[in-house]
Amino acid sequence: MNVMTIISVIMTVIILGILYWRMVKREIPEPIGWQQALIPIAIGIVSFPITVPFSMGLMKAMGKDPNALKLTELNFFQALWRDLILAGGLEEIAKLLMILVVLFIFRNKVKNVYEFILIGACVGIGFTIAEEYFYGSDEGATVLSIVLRTIAVPAHMTFNMVMAEFLGRARVSKLSGKGSPVIYYLLAILVPITVHTLYDVTTAFNSSLMRGEMKGFIVAAIGYVCLLVYEFVVLIRCKKKTAAFCAMRTL
Repeated sequence: MNVMTIISVIMTVIILGILYWRMVKREIPEPIGWQQALIPIAIGIVSFPITVPFSMGLMKAMGKDPNALKLTELNFFQALWRDLILAGGLEEIAKLLMILVVLFIFRNKVKNVYEFILIGACVGIGFTIAEEYFYGSDEGATVLSIVLRTIAVPAHMTFNMVMAEFLGRARVSKLSGKGSPVIYYLLAILVPITVHTLYDVTTAFNSSLMRGEMKGFIVAAIGYVCLLVYEFVVLIRCKKKTAAFCAMRTL
């Protein structure tokens, strides 16, 4: 384990640990137990490695295709499609599966939408820890890349908080008979995939940035700023609506 890996993982655990612990302590009337609070993080870690065989397989297939374009040759829509396949879509589906696994394990304990959100946060945290370990061990990692990735550290956590909120709302809708659970199920997967993909296509899948063009750096900067705003909105909204989410019963 190199120095960059250690720095990346430690920063990730500290930042997300503080955010998550504050969320847990806010639950009304009392916080969830330690098992329900921590086990989903371990399960969330699994969501990263299960994406690797699929992404590696797709990249290998593209490499063998004589008509496949390199990242630096892609236009915006081509980069958007590739990111949707290799990252945004694949990763969010993997995390959705882990959230469903956690919900099944704690099916008799998850009693409100806020606890759904906590599970989503857990899975996102687990995924991020595994991902930061993977990217932090990259020989090309630098202090700047670690700092930029730190800005994005809460991203997966917030993507899956939103995902889990919609899953919880779907459960409430089903129990109350009000509204359509199907709409919430669709939003649960479409919203995080959309936000994730749009962020990636301005940064990691930014072909102009890869070519060293100024417009690529500008687009990447806009992407990072938009992500920061998104993260703050999700986290602050969750804090302000804690009581309302806790009042939405799912059992």
